[in-house]
Amino acid sequence: MIWNIKQIALLLLILIAFRGTAMAQTQLTETDKKHWVDSVFQSLSAEQRIAQLIWVNTAADKNIAGQLKVAELIKEYNLGGVIFFTGDPVKQVELTNFYQASAQTPLFVAMDAEWGAGMRLPGVMPFPYNMMMGASHNPELIKQATTEMAKQMKRLGVQISLGPVVDINTQPLNPIIGMRSFGESPKQVAACGIAYMQGLQENNILAIAKHFPGHGDTQTDSHLTLPLVPYSRERLDSVELYPFKELTKKGVAGVMSAHLNVPQLDSTKGIPSSLSTKILNEILRDEWNYQGLVVSDAMNMAGAKSFGAPGEIEALALKAGNDVIEFPKDVELTIAGIKKAIESGLLSQEEIDFKCRKVLAAKYDAGLNKLAPVSRINLMEELNTPQAELVKRKLIEASLTLLENHNDIIPLKGLDTLKVACLTVGETTTTPFQSMLSKYTKTDNFFLPEQFSEEELNAIKTKLKDYNLVITGLHLYESKTRRSMQVGSLQKARAQRPYSLTNETENLLHYLSNNKKSIVVFFSSPYALTEVRDFTPPAGLIMAYQKDSLVQELAAQQIFGGIGASGKLPVTLGNYYKIGDGLNISKAVRLKYTIPEEVGMNSTRLNHRIDSLVSDAIAKRATPGCSVLAAKDGKIVFRKTYGYHTYDERIPVSENDLYDLASVTKVTGALAAVLKLTDEGKININDKFSAYWPDWEKRLFHSSVKEDLGWREILAHQAGLIPYINYWSETAKDGQLKNRWYSVQKTEDYQLEVAPNLFLKNNFKKKIYKDIRKSKLNPPGKYVYSGLSFLLIPQITENLSGQTYTDFLDANYYHSLGAHTITYNPLTKFPKSRIVPTEYDSYYRKQQVQGTVHDEAAAVFGGVAGNAGLFANANDLAKLIQMYLQMGSYGGEQYLNPTTMKEFTRVQFPENNNRRGLGFDKPLLNNNELSPEQTYPCPGASPESFGHFGFTGTLVWADPTYNLVYIFLSNRVYPTREGNMLGKLNVRTNILQVFYDEIESK
Repeated sequence: MIWNIKQIALLLLILIAFRGTAMAQTQLTETDKKHWVDSVFQSLSAEQRIAQLIWVNTAADKNIAGQLKVAELIKEYNLGGVIFFTGDPVKQVELTNFYQASAQTPLFVAMDAEWGAGMRLPGVMPFPYNMMMGASHNPELIKQATTEMAKQMKRLGVQISLGPVVDINTQPLNPIIGMRSFGESPKQVAACGIAYMQGLQENNILAIAKHFPGHGDTQTDSHLTLPLVPYSRERLDSVELYPFKELTKKGVAGVMSAHLNVPQLDSTKGIPSSLSTKILNEILRDEWNYQGLVVSDAMNMAGAKSFGAPGEIEALALKAGNDVIEFPKDVELTIAGIKKAIESGLLSQEEIDFKCRKVLAAKYDAGLNKLAPVSRINLMEELNTPQAELVKRKLIEASLTLLENHNDIIPLKGLDTLKVACLTVGETTTTPFQSMLSKYTKTDNFFLPEQFSEEELNAIKTKLKDYNLVITGLHLYESKTRRSMQVGSLQKARAQRPYSLTNETENLLHYLSNNKKSIVVFFSSPYALTEVRDFTPPAGLIMAYQKDSLVQELAAQQIFGGIGASGKLPVTLGNYYKIGDGLNISKAVRLKYTIPEEVGMNSTRLNHRIDSLVSDAIAKRATPGCSVLAAKDGKIVFRKTYGYHTYDERIPVSENDLYDLASVTKVTGALAAVLKLTDEGKININDKFSAYWPDWEKRLFHSSVKEDLGWREILAHQAGLIPYINYWSETAKDGQLKNRWYSVQKTEDYQLEVAPNLFLKNNFKKKIYKDIRKSKLNPPGKYVYSGLSFLLIPQITENLSGQTYTDFLDANYYHSLGAHTITYNPLTKFPKSRIVPTEYDSYYRKQQVQGTVHDEAAAVFGGVAGNAGLFANANDLAKLIQMYLQMGSYGGEQYLNPTTMKEFTRVQFPENNNRRGLGFDKPLLNNNELSPEQTYPCPGASPESFGHFGFTGTLVWADPTYNLVYIFLSNRVYPTREGNMLGKLNVRTNILQVFYDEIESK
């Protein structure tokens, strides 16, 4: 396009007009701001102008007297602000409203919330420590985290965050900074600090960078003494001062002055930097031209108190260049001391007025000109949003640092070859780390207290003897140095190993590295590792930085490959590891456990809709309870249990409970065997079934109408086989079991356990096979669901593989997948209390069925059959279905050929209006043309999807189009199978549709 002169001129006029409008709006805002500041300033007395420069500490705890004292000070002096420390979120909101109502001028409300409001307030989700953030090397994620922190603080009525900490921590024994620092690289700390600041300030929370001029290379605590920073100006400019200068360039709202002795910046003997004109005015103000707020560190700290009395030091702080006095020991003495300094000429009223106007302008910028009460409604929900949790998860995941991975032990492979011990040091009950590890495979937990003895260590070694993998979580204190400083010298602190590494812990680490295949995770300060003498790396080593529950869970996921690895050390660890060390694992290989928001779903909507559907089902006695799981894009985003084992509501449903899968066994047991044997070339689905089951061949002594039936037609349920044969009835007469068929004891001839203490004669299997062969055969080519052939597949599997059917499945799938709850006859492996009961069998076994297969046809096979008999929990079942969804791949292993999976999951005979795949159920062929109530299984299911229903109230479904796995387990047949209210209400499929709806709403 060619522009003429008139068009260019018109464009310039539009741009000028736009710019003029923007400038006018800016000028209007500045005018409003000046008017508000002037108005408020003129309303203040000279004493109140001083008070506007003072922030006092408070806490939303049980100290009501202290809270009332703060309110009195606010009312009497019209103080400038309050800083909340410990307490309760609801109480803090109430106090904030109370304090603001007591103030003539709106108060600044600040929090020392370096990793979010959760640092101070229980019940509020905390974010990672700065050092863990630094390990992410991802400023954008840090900014996202502090954006969420800002939302938390705004919801609490807070306008100021006393952060970020941008001290360069180059001293491992630093008693006060440590994990509060982003690391030891000035450039990295600056980048992280800027991102942190931007996340706050772009969301209207003023950031205060601290502790200027740099507290990172000190070995003492300014709360207790005046630390020395002895370095040259050149070193200070390149290290300590560097991030502060960078943040002032980027517009940080405030800088906190620390109580440090820095002789190369101010040679005045014993002067804290917080009281130094040379440091604050000459460097920060004059050299750097910084115009923002300068806030003193707490003036009750020993580093400040040592230089003068209350009142005197606060006046010196203002003279030195501070605009705000934080946490004075005594407000009355402080105001009196500042007045006295004005009278003596140390300070001028003009200086106070200038600082007061500056503070008022900052209040306007923070929105205090439009102050409104803080609401308590939905407070806790809005402080703990799924979006905040998602950001936290991403930041932790990016920060976990893999330091050792010998022979690529992580992610773990060959789970069927591992006997795994999970040892926790520093905790005595099951940790989130151990719980998450157990979701991936069978594990055994062991514990040692933090200060364990040599005897306890030897006892653990004995217990670990038979395990070929030990995963150890070290839950140590982040630092004891500060506590040590209070009772003795640095030498004493070093002798005590301030990061909790005892001689016994060191011996344990040596044992694990030298005598066991082991993975060690440090849930502590990374500096703890430096206290190990002659460190020998274990096979796997992860630096996880802190003990937060999500950190523990994600570290466990990293070990099994639920997530990758990308974190880098932000500090050097002695001679063992240097800053920037960290190995990469690019992708996940197993299911990840996360929240719906990670895949674009809305957890509030999901929970509301699914809770409603299940609650209605339970209320209508469609099922006593259930377990629901969904995975999207290889991530488990919904896993929830509802109700109870039975209607008497004694035992709540647990995630670890096992359900009778009923006909879902067909695709998770028998079909799994056929798939593997097909892959191995031992079954050709284009062959006749009789080629593998000779009983169906015509022979001299019997005829067979089934000789020519093919695998493909049988698995697609259109071979003409009848649906079912009631085998057990042949073993009973007039409702009583025949003695010749049953024994109450297991003997050589009676091995088929149909129920506890009830065994069927072995040769009854032959009668079943004969009945199947002789059963009626309908005309082929029409879809009629039949389970008869699946009863024969276990024996075919044994004939072709040379293994028992159960051993074949365990070896080829379940144990390698880490799916140990997928099993037949679960009472041999699990306590009865973990197995959800099904029907009270009043006609065959005359007992409550619990842990024994519900299906009678499977029961007469001793509970091991191809049509039914498998039990599982939802978590383990998801691993198998996810492997199917991924066309045979899972955990870095290829279980099945993708070609085989694609063949079995496609519609076989659409020309016969048969929707079925090979063994797998499929949606109706014209699903997308039907009204929602006519669809099967639900409107959202794609033509590529597949799965299976079970009679006991189960369903598994996989949809490659949407990368979705869905599991529903229930015992709808309790106490009786009659009615099938679960099916009438379409509970299973309606819940499945909820997930499709969420996917479509993205």
